[in-house]
Amino acid sequence: MRILLLVHGYPPAPGGGTETYTAALSTALAARSHDDVFVLTRDADPNRPEYSVRQEHRGRVNLLRINNTFQACWSFEDSYLNPELARRASALIDEIQPDVAHVQHLTCLSTSILAPLADRGVPIVMTLNDYWLICHRGQLVTLDGNRCAGPFGDGCDRCLPAGILAGVAVYRAGRFARSLPVPGAAAAVRAGVKTVEAFTPSARTREATLTRLEHMREAARHVSLFLAPSQTIADWFLRFGIDRARLRRCRQGIDVRRFANITRQPSRVLRIGYAGGLMPSKAPDVLLKAVALLPPGSASVDLLGSTSARQEEADYARALSPLLGQPFVRRLGPVPHDRMPLALAAIDVLAVPSVWIENAPFIIHEAFAAHVPVVASNLGGMAEMVKHGVDGLLFDAGDAKALSVQLRRLLDEAGLLERLTAAIQPPLSIEEDAAALRQIYEDLLQQPDMASARRSLPAARPRSAGSVAAVVLNYRTPEQTWLAARSVQSSLPAITQLIVVDNGSDDGSAAALRTSLPTADVIESGANLGYSGGCNLGIRRALDGGAAFVLLVNSDAVLAPDAVDILLEAADRDPSAGILAPVLLSREEPDRIASAGIAFSGRSGRMRHRAAGQPLALLEPVPALTVDAVSACVMLVRREVFDRIGWLDEEYFFSFEDIDFCLRAAEAGFRTVCVPEAIAYHEGGRSIGRRSPRRVYFATRNHLRLARRVAPRRGAAVMARGGFIVGLNAAYVLLAPEVPLVSGMAAVARGTWHHLCRRYGSD
Repeated sequence: MRILLLVHGYPPAPGGGTETYTAALSTALAARSHDDVFVLTRDADPNRPEYSVRQEHRGRVNLLRINNTFQACWSFEDSYLNPELARRASALIDEIQPDVAHVQHLTCLSTSILAPLADRGVPIVMTLNDYWLICHRGQLVTLDGNRCAGPFGDGCDRCLPAGILAGVAVYRAGRFARSLPVPGAAAAVRAGVKTVEAFTPSARTREATLTRLEHMREAARHVSLFLAPSQTIADWFLRFGIDRARLRRCRQGIDVRRFANITRQPSRVLRIGYAGGLMPSKAPDVLLKAVALLPPGSASVDLLGSTSARQEEADYARALSPLLGQPFVRRLGPVPHDRMPLALAAIDVLAVPSVWIENAPFIIHEAFAAHVPVVASNLGGMAEMVKHGVDGLLFDAGDAKALSVQLRRLLDEAGLLERLTAAIQPPLSIEEDAAALRQIYEDLLQQPDMASARRSLPAARPRSAGSVAAVVLNYRTPEQTWLAARSVQSSLPAITQLIVVDNGSDDGSAAALRTSLPTADVIESGANLGYSGGCNLGIRRALDGGAAFVLLVNSDAVLAPDAVDILLEAADRDPSAGILAPVLLSREEPDRIASAGIAFSGRSGRMRHRAAGQPLALLEPVPALTVDAVSACVMLVRREVFDRIGWLDEEYFFSFEDIDFCLRAAEAGFRTVCVPEAIAYHEGGRSIGRRSPRRVYFATRNHLRLARRVAPRRGAAVMARGGFIVGLNAAYVLLAPEVPLVSGMAAVARGTWHHLCRRYGSD
């Protein structure tokens, strides 16, 4: 069986119980030799391109991380419904071809992942780990810390800041202002947000939460079976609208082996433990106030956890500071999960004073595995797990005096702590949990409607016959080249051959790349042959190896994992398409188009990148766009094109060789297309430098050369076109602040003179 788990985080990334549970569950499921287990999760690496995919293996678990730092999040809706992230996930689903999917959490991912799974006939199980489908905060707690009844009825207007409904322009302005190296910039942005909130009607926030609620109900219709770890959360989701036939109670397991052979030393004081974030909903202040009411020196508190960077939690931590300074408090900070058994071995009782309606806290399972009684709020799943007076004690949530009374009982009632400890029942093991879940998966697959849905799925779409060889060109940017090459190696389907051409770097790049890319064929040119000359080395190697397609990738480009697959599908649909390219997005603003193909006018000599600067969402949703040319930073070329027209023209050396190549292909009867569904990210300017006058020199000289070759003219027409091209390049120097004015204008003049003298190739 091929099992896909979806979750919003995976260790060692910081996370809570759901993330840790998913890691343990995936390992237990993968321990069955005949099952393949995949985990699709979110990454949050600001140094990686948005929505890029990183693959790794944790034992027998296949881990796929989609990067989402919310750089392209410009609305409240984007926070839970992200079509671009879902498209990436859909491509991975096509590659994995799971038999069943088990959703643990979709926050930081996208609810739109569910539809592609359902469309492919994959049964979906979803564990209700919190209230996120109902409440965007996930806890049914307002910003002021009070429990609420959810958005049912009139929606919410207290816990959705009105500023979050601001338009894209406001988001961009705020993000830019925060980045300014000016004291008080962030505070100014916060003040601006408060001003917006003051003038935003509460009806808008209520409408936004009701829209979200209805969307979640629609998304939930794709789920085959919901699992509720507590009756509390089951009742909430019945009210949400899930029918009883699709809702089942479940028990969740933990790795109980880690808690075996725990020894606990006697102590003169009652050792109380708290494990969780220092946040209002977890209410550690209630515990500290309660212990302060006990006789001095009778108890100690070990605080395991830390404060997050969120504003409300930072404010809470500051208010908590006087309580944290009391002599009975030991702040241990965040404890790695593998050391939790030792932390629990050092306490006599665990306190869970949460004021939100917790579902089924994993920390209670772990405390019971360590034979530690629990004192918890008489609320939600906590009250279901802890039996008052049997294996723990309960108190009224948020009442420090009531908690103090229960703790005082442990001090005063002889033998109470021992009786509670002896009555603890061991929790479910993760192995037992995995076995029960796998039986659920089997039962779903055997249901007649699910089996028939999978039988009726269309056959896999055909792929173009033959292999794909990728050529990545390096010139003194080994780190960037490695990133580009790794994105190629992560492509779905796999690239047959990866060729890296070191274009005369003379800086140790070749050796470094051989070490970091052991499966790549690294070629050294011995001299800088320019972009066209360096690529031609790799193209010859690829064609000699029998490649049916050659994928050219610049060192400052990163491919989405499904880009090659989508380009090959487009090649299948249209045999006349000889050159295919993805839409290029800016790596600095990954929601903005850098190029959707190139338009070139032979009459005026003008070239422009189509849709440059526009949001990706506005691009025309068509299978392929026929264009004059595409950028060679990512370009898939059929073998027949090289057979018919030859290589890239090395006289260009740098720039415009790609346009020339596409136009020559068109003359030979091949179409050049840009495929909107395929995505790559491009930074630009890494090898030659954005400020370099050499860039201006090559742009001027080669632009003039291309215009003359494609549309030869005579007399005044030639002069007019040449003057227009020179003027365009001069205007770029005058208007672009990154190019030095004097040396930039000199480069325009030199490029023009060399064109007139027919001096091409390297400068």
